[in-house]
Amino acid sequence: MKRNTFAILLAAISMLLVLAACGKDNNSGNSGSNSTASGTNQVASAPEVTVNIGVQHAVAPLVLAQQQKWFEEEFAKHNAKVSWVEVPGGPAQFDAILTDRLDLAVTGNTTVITGQISDIPFKEIAIGSTGSKNVGLLLPKNSTITDLSELKGKKIAVAKATAAYDILFRLLDKAGLTANDVELIQLSADEAKAAFVGGSVDAWAIGEPYLSTAVVDEGAKVLADGSSINYISPAFHIVRTKFADEHPDLVVAYLKVLEKTLQWQKDHLDEAVKIYAEGTKLNPEVVKSVISNVQFATVPVSDNFVKAQGELAAFLLKEKAVNKSVDPSKVVDNTFINQALEEVKNDK
Repeated sequence: MKRNTFAILLAAISMLLVLAACGKDNNSGNSGSNSTASGTNQVASAPEVTVNIGVQHAVAPLVLAQQQKWFEEEFAKHNAKVSWVEVPGGPAQFDAILTDRLDLAVTGNTTVITGQISDIPFKEIAIGSTGSKNVGLLLPKNSTITDLSELKGKKIAVAKATAAYDILFRLLDKAGLTANDVELIQLSADEAKAAFVGGSVDAWAIGEPYLSTAVVDEGAKVLADGSSINYISPAFHIVRTKFADEHPDLVVAYLKVLEKTLQWQKDHLDEAVKIYAEGTKLNPEVVKSVISNVQFATVPVSDNFVKAQGELAAFLLKEKAVNKSVDPSKVVDNTFINQALEEVKNDK
């Protein structure tokens, strides 16, 4: 009797141990499932990132990609959306970066110097253009001036601390002149255009698309440009430093879109010109001229460009257009463009 009781008790204990083990396994399984579901929910519920891209009324691959919604397509793969920020070039761009209203943009070679001098937290992530004819010195169609030396005593419209300001001083130097030999009229691009068309200035130092617009639509003449002195006025793609640190994948995605857009533009030039003309309301001939003069690119910031920027910074300081010197290499980061170009290559 005792043996039977003991056997029954032993069987009961064994059964309880089995059930306990099963329960533990089931609980472990459920815990794993919950963890997986939780992880999935965390990924699914990750906040969508908004990328603030600066845009201007211009002819540029960035604008073409905007019009074709190619940025939106690419960023959607990264759970991100685009917010287009219409902001004029120069100081306004860097003010927007400083106040976290702008993450990515393209700007001129002089403004990146002034932005660095102002301690704006940004990085140069790629060269956007390599043209030598995109900035020049214009004359009205009825002007009798044929040589730079004839500018002595003339009124020249220009915006201070711009690529056009840089070119003007270099051209004057080539002619053996200084700023004291001419009358500089400090005007914004739109103000200068009115003065130029109205005949209140003798010449106008300006970049694209104003340059080509004046030539094509107003019959203006280019007295000289960067090609006259073998000088390039590049554009730079820039990024807000904190954004680059937090979203490096989106910076790479931005550059990938630009490179693919540039390739598409080269393969479909006529179609690109039509899209630009419709979007900017510019004469198609102006658009063609801008594309030819600017020489758009999506390439790393090479040592030669860094050197040229250093010379520009020194020039601006010498002419008292800025109040201190900077080392342009400190804001260059080619990590993103190198990765973007490699990914585009692998995507083919």
